[in-house]
Amino acid sequence: MNDVIRAAEDLSTWIDTQRAAHFAASDRLGLVHYVLGFLVIAVSAVVSGTVLQATNGNPSAALTITAGALGAAVVVLTSVQTTFKLGERAEQHRSAAAGFGRIQRRLEIFSHRRHPDVDSAWDELLAIAEDIGNVESGAPGFLRSSYERARRGVISDLAAKRPLE
Repeated sequence: MNDVIRAAEDLSTWIDTQRAAHFAASDRLGLVHYVLGFLVIAVSAVVSGTVLQATNGNPSAALTITAGALGAAVVVLTSVQTTFKLGERAEQHRSAAAGFGRIQRRLEIFSHRRHPDVDSAWDELLAIAEDIGNVESGAPGFLRSSYERARRGVISDLAAKRPLE
């Protein structure tokens, strides 16, 4: 029986890491999405003001070049935001983290419950592991460095929770 509980604890650590990595990726992508959005708004406002000012007379060459460069910057920033779908990806990461959270709660209940039959306990643990595959299949990927950072945080948290022997 100890093998089943140990396997459940190992799975729990892995789920905590996945969840933390997905939350971190969601936070980063969401931040970049909003920063790019605000930049697009600000630069668009500057270009609009420049164009309106230029309608009063002949604009200088510097003003024309600046307005053109800023207009190009707006197009590039908007393209980046649209192409990479940062807001959507942030939400997908948040959804994956929530899915791992649901599985984590099931695993906690599993770990704290008595299991008189070892075979049925393994079957239940395998069913939980299959649910992990369902969450993973709909989850976007993240950088390896994000995973490693999350793993270090989870291991550090676990070490802090362990009683001194």
